[in-house]
Amino acid sequence: MPSRAMGAARVALGLIVLLGGINGFVRVVPVPEPLHPFVQLLVDSGYVYAVKVVEITAAVLLLLDRRRPLALALLWPVVVNIALFHLLLDPRAGINAVILLALLGALTWHERRAFAPLLAEGRAGSPSPVGSATRRERASPA
Repeated sequence: MPSRAMGAARVALGLIVLLGGINGFVRVVPVPEPLHPFVQLLVDSGYVYAVKVVEITAAVLLLLDRRRPLALALLWPVVVNIALFHLLLDPRAGINAVILLALLGALTWHERRAFAPLLAEGRAGSPSPVGSATRRERASPA
């Protein structure tokens, strides 16, 4: 995708997530009442506020165009949980979850080189993890 489209997707995702994060602390957008019992449990326990801090942090990183891969990595668990919640428990705003997944997926695909080391298997010539013995060391008699 052209970089202008990725810039627009980045800003759109950043604004949507920022609005959702702020809405967790200060009601900017009305929320359907009554809350789903699961959401009410998250609010009552305070868990939702930690998630909203992660959302705001990732949104600010996206909007400032800083540490994009970090922002995307922070958002994946949040957005997947939002999507699963709307798919399985409360389909009222399911389209919002689809939009978030589409934007996040497109941006992650655009940044796929940053995520390549996470998905790569060990290769010949690559350094082994600290503290682990190579196959030759394990196979040799002591």
